[in-house]
Amino acid sequence: MQVIIPGYPVPFWRLFLKMGGWVVLVLGVILLIVTLISQSSFNTAQRFDAEGRATVALVRDKETTISVDSDGDRSTTYWLTLEYVANGGEVVNIRRSVTAAEYRGANKGEVVGLTYLAGETDRVELTPGSNRKSARAGQAVALILGAFWLVALWITGRWAVEAVRARRFGAREEAEVIEIRRTGVRVNNRPRYRLVWRDGAGREGTSLLRRERDLDGLMPGDRVPVYQGLKRSWWVGDVGERPGDG
Repeated sequence: MQVIIPGYPVPFWRLFLKMGGWVVLVLGVILLIVTLISQSSFNTAQRFDAEGRATVALVRDKETTISVDSDGDRSTTYWLTLEYVANGGEVVNIRRSVTAAEYRGANKGEVVGLTYLAGETDRVELTPGSNRKSARAGQAVALILGAFWLVALWITGRWAVEAVRARRFGAREEAEVIEIRRTGVRVNNRPRYRLVWRDGAGREGTSLLRRERDLDGLMPGDRVPVYQGLKRSWWVGDVGERPGDG
């Protein structure tokens, strides 16, 4: 099988994704979700500050449920069934998930303190300020994720820009294949490989992650076309041919 080299310039966005840009996208989605959840908790905390009403509730029942994920890990969810009087006589019954500490501190048949919203009587806080605490924790997580996202975006974007510049302005030459290197990366339980070469300046270069069949037919000693960049060379099989070079 002959290695297929794109006879056209590979678009920037495709190079970006191949160089790990999908990680940037996933981190961005997670960051957005965490930010939205944190903002929702903050808005709820403000509502409790403005319209929270303190009362006591009777613990009607308490129970736990256990779930098992695909890896066999078990997780426990704690539930309380509470009854309390709100808004001057309205009897409210709710069943809600609680923390392990809240679960242990509530005995069946006893009363516990809680705060409910005057305009939404079935929304409660068993631990005062729990929504504000959740919002602050979410903000801290979002800050850390944001830092990772910026670093990943900068690194991946820089690589893609360097590859495009090398293809557009760099000298095209033949490099000698050193090896087909198996990596520790697996996709769909199949390993990925990198083509490794040495260019005319003695610099070693590596391709993007490839399936084994993508490099079938290449072996040490073969010559492959590369474009020279400022810091490294780029295989034409990854970045595509410059117009007029094919």
